[in-house]
Amino acid sequence: MLCPNCKEKFNSDVVDGQNILHCSNCGGTFFQENGINRISVQSAQNLASDLKTNDISNAEKLCPRDQTLLVPFRSEESVPADVTLLYCATCKGIFTQANDLLIFKKAQAAKIDYFKLWNIPLPSIKSIAVLSVMLFVSVLSLTVYTYFQRQNIYFIQASDQIKNIYITSANRYLFISFKTVLPLRSHIVFTDVTTNQTVEKILSSKPATLHLLTTGDINIDDEIYYQIVLTDVNGAETKTEIKRLELK
Repeated sequence: MLCPNCKEKFNSDVVDGQNILHCSNCGGTFFQENGINRISVQSAQNLASDLKTNDISNAEKLCPRDQTLLVPFRSEESVPADVTLLYCATCKGIFTQANDLLIFKKAQAAKIDYFKLWNIPLPSIKSIAVLSVMLFVSVLSLTVYTYFQRQNIYFIQASDQIKNIYITSANRYLFISFKTVLPLRSHIVFTDVTTNQTVEKILSSKPATLHLLTTGDINIDDEIYYQIVLTDVNGAETKTEIKRLELK
């Protein structure tokens, strides 16, 4: 069978118990249904490093098994925005280039580790419903903010409302996670002092107690400040103080 990208002959191999087809010319790998979920990050690293060229063809790519047109698999929750996984609707296989495979597997491993750490049930993994986000490592504390609850107006310290704030990065991706005592909507405002730009990102568009954000739109090498904004069911907003983004 031939590689969908460079048309060189595939090598058949078994990696972590999964039958794969790998191209040692361009580094592309074809996985059987769900196989991409079952290999380790180290195995992905080994596959990604086995290549001679980084050239990627813009031509349509066909499944090496049944010649079905491969289409990008899209999922905001499971695949980073600039990672391409090509999906075969007939055999449910996945074809991916070397760099995409490595970034995807690192993100997937980080998400799994996070859910294990916090004892949160993992979403069911279907044929390629795969996980991707970053491992939460750095703990930050927030200062006092005002929270309005229905008809009663009272003050709650941010430390009493927001729990377990984690901020980390992998490659160019930034991940932020925190919990709230009550279900709230949330968004975060980033200010890039280096470029004098402001970017607003939604964490939870509906009331929730677990708030997650993965974004590649923030240049983490710049001087960045952020502010978290919480909104209750009545539309009342409360904000944290503006803090500098620090990655550890």
